[in-house]
Amino acid sequence: MALQAIKKTNISEQVFNQLKQQLLDGTWTPGQKLPSENELCAAFGVSRITVRQALQKLTVLGLLETRLGEGSFVREFTPGHYMNEMIPAMYLGASSVEEIFEFRVIMEVEVAGIAARKATDADIERLSQSLKRMTDIRGDINAYTKEDFHFHMILAEISGNSLVIHLMGLLTDVLEAAIQNVTRTIGEDSGLKYHNLLLEAIKIHNYDMAKTVMREHVEIALKNFKATSALSE
Repeated sequence: MALQAIKKTNISEQVFNQLKQQLLDGTWTPGQKLPSENELCAAFGVSRITVRQALQKLTVLGLLETRLGEGSFVREFTPGHYMNEMIPAMYLGASSVEEIFEFRVIMEVEVAGIAARKATDADIERLSQSLKRMTDIRGDINAYTKEDFHFHMILAEISGNSLVIHLMGLLTDVLEAAIQNVTRTIGEDSGLKYHNLLLEAIKIHNYDMAKTVMREHVEIALKNFKATSALSE
């Protein structure tokens, strides 16, 4: 996405939002040096003070680091940085995705089992509708990813554990980003298969089956992601 000249309203915020979006889109990757302040001023058509304010804001958020005499550089991130919801999440390399999926195994396997025990007919209908939407929108990665995460959020809500629900809410962006990263790499077939199996386990309230399916779902997705990523290197 090319940088665009700024309209003369909320100038500083517009510059900040465009720079942030470049980071989220992966236009500038961790460790890369950003264009100079003068180059950014020319691209945006704004003053140096405006550009500097936006860069400082990104630095405060931890997205950039300023090196004296060198300029501004994109910071390297790990999932642990994301415990503050101000920090955007699309910043995920392969090692970060692996950590996130390991976290999902730790938390979501048990959540699936508890959901299988507690699910009501209404809960099962919610999951069924979510799975139908996933099937209908396959091919649209952004929409599919959001619905994929929504399915897992429903499981958390069915568990009734307020800590799990709150944590999933706090980590929405980073979990969606990891799911999207993996789905772009391995496709949607595996996810749809395991969501169907999860739904079947929950319909019959089978605690052990739900946990087994969830574990396989996350671990196989990560395994395929790592294998495919290695081939493309």
